[in-house]
Amino acid sequence: MSNLDLILELGVEEIPAGYFAPAIAFMEEKLVKSLGEARLPFERLKIWGAPRRLGLGLWGLTAHQPDVEEEVVGPPLSAAYDGNGNPTKAATGFAGGQGVSVSDLKTVTTPKGQYLAVRKSVKGRKAPEVLTDLLPDLLSNLPFPKNMRWGHGEYAFVRPVHWLLAVLGGEVLPISFAGAKAGKVSYGHRFLHPGAVVITSPDEYETRLAETHVQVDFGKRRELVRREIERATRENSVDMQLVKDEELVEEVTNLLEEPVAVLGNFDSSFLELPLAVATTAMKEHQRYFALTDSQGRLAPYFIAVNNTRARDMNVVRKGHERVLRARLDDARFYFSEDRKIRLADRAEELKGVVFHNLLGTSWQKVERFRALALHLADIVCLPNKDKLARAADLCKCDLVTGVVKEFPTLQGVMGREYALLDGEAPEVAEAVREHYLPVRAGGELPPSPIGAVLSVADKLDTICGCFAVGLIPSGAADPFALRRGALGIINIFLDRGWRESLEPLIDKALEGLTDWARRPARETRAAVLEFFKVRLKNLMTGQGVSGDAAEAVLSLYDDQPLAAVLRARALETLKAQDGFKDLAQVFKRVVNIIKKFGARDEFGAWDRLRQEAEKILLARVENLEQKSGAFLASGDFPGLLAEVADLRGPVDQFFDQVLVDDPDPEIKEARIALLSRLGRIFELIADFSRISTA
Repeated sequence: MSNLDLILELGVEEIPAGYFAPAIAFMEEKLVKSLGEARLPFERLKIWGAPRRLGLGLWGLTAHQPDVEEEVVGPPLSAAYDGNGNPTKAATGFAGGQGVSVSDLKTVTTPKGQYLAVRKSVKGRKAPEVLTDLLPDLLSNLPFPKNMRWGHGEYAFVRPVHWLLAVLGGEVLPISFAGAKAGKVSYGHRFLHPGAVVITSPDEYETRLAETHVQVDFGKRRELVRREIERATRENSVDMQLVKDEELVEEVTNLLEEPVAVLGNFDSSFLELPLAVATTAMKEHQRYFALTDSQGRLAPYFIAVNNTRARDMNVVRKGHERVLRARLDDARFYFSEDRKIRLADRAEELKGVVFHNLLGTSWQKVERFRALALHLADIVCLPNKDKLARAADLCKCDLVTGVVKEFPTLQGVMGREYALLDGEAPEVAEAVREHYLPVRAGGELPPSPIGAVLSVADKLDTICGCFAVGLIPSGAADPFALRRGALGIINIFLDRGWRESLEPLIDKALEGLTDWARRPARETRAAVLEFFKVRLKNLMTGQGVSGDAAEAVLSLYDDQPLAAVLRARALETLKAQDGFKDLAQVFKRVVNIIKKFGARDEFGAWDRLRQEAEKILLARVENLEQKSGAFLASGDFPGLLAEVADLRGPVDQFFDQVLVDDPDPEIKEARIALLSRLGRIFELIADFSRISTA
């Protein structure tokens, strides 16, 4: 039998736009893994997603599993036979379960000892049989945030299922899912081609559906969205620039099957609104794209992308304009009302805003992280502490404004806008916006030093506060975004080049939380430091640092983000060089000897070292101790590591010619003291005992 092609499509009610990416990634990963485990190789796989469907195509799927010989291990030999050599129930039960006699069993040696085993032939199954089990299981395990039930409640999926297309090698695959039985039929665009369309292979899937006004390929559909926006702008002779928003492009792409754009306009009186307010009203309420003029000022136009082409698009345009006018009227009302009160005068209202019932009000939170920010400013030598204090006083005031209540994503953005309109210093206004940054993984970091300090203080107060009252992330649950906050703090330290330790900052934050804490400060400190250590290790390994190198550094420098990252990168570079394993073995030998005999921190009788090898090593150690300060001050860890690596020759010579465990206790003590000094040099980089040399 030749290889087979599979086309599978699940037709449903419209799936929320944000659900597609995780579902498609899961489908691809799970299917590749499952087919591998099922011994069914294939040539190519593609996953499709559109609002009313999820599809997958497989090309060149092996038609039949190969027959295999497998060894099944049973009970331990000691339990398989009694004292007279007769098989026990364990042996006979195992044999019966495998369909063989006890005489067919053999003895195998495993890491745990000797066990009974049987080698048996497993006949391969046909691909349709395997897929009949595999595909419904794949669909039922798709990771949607929420599922719904329909009918009498017996079916559950992200949205009600209407049809199931499943064709393998031209024949319907006899499967069902959520009440839908497989066939060869899909359906086109809900309005433009609601009828059935027959599809029998993955090769014709995209083409046949495109004929029915459904573009199932996300990349092609996204390009259609962009082209439609350009067309609508060009055909209306509007020389304007689209406000770039890739997030909105992605969302709109996942809301449509065949995009059709239309250009609308609105009254120029709305141009008095700040750009962020107008664009947010367009985006969050209507999924419209905003336009600006050549100076970056809001233009009285917008682009709406529709899911169907009407007979009269002017009617569609007017409908969009009518809806947007109502939204902009609301935004203008809130903005106008907000301007009646200065931003600074709203601070008192924060006393009525609960940050968390276990951690007080937003006013109290501001008081805490304001003190923490001023403390950090002293540590990093930040000038203009008066502007930092002013920014701290203002940074949460926009939470009680009408615009932010209507559009929560504008917190910080509106604070900046209102601060500037009130005549606050530009540095203060910018810091109000920046203190929320970064708002996502890999997002923009605070550009200004004031914003960076304020951001760290706010995030660290939240992290320490949550840990102090037991609100600790578990599994995937992290309602206060503490993981993102910790990673944001780490990235700010790296971006600003701050070499300072987190531990004193954590202690300062915990001092401010004394009245709220529900666990001892020491316990909270340890938990917070471990939390940062995990984030820091993930960041390092994500940048190509091996796990053992990251662990070796973090075992000594887990509270110093910049120092840890620079050391780990230097160590990883050294690991890639020839001969590193031998070098690491030498380092580990030194560390192990120190652990065995105990370090000697106070020692001065170096005249006890009389052999040439130990005197040479002592001289090299003293020389590097003198130079190490400059390396550390400049952050030249590659240079320091190179100097440390050059010690291998003298260390090898020392171990070849010198017995550390000398019968003379005074000589032994001197040699251990020498190795202790050497170990302390190693610890300027990492704990080399944690480096893998396998």
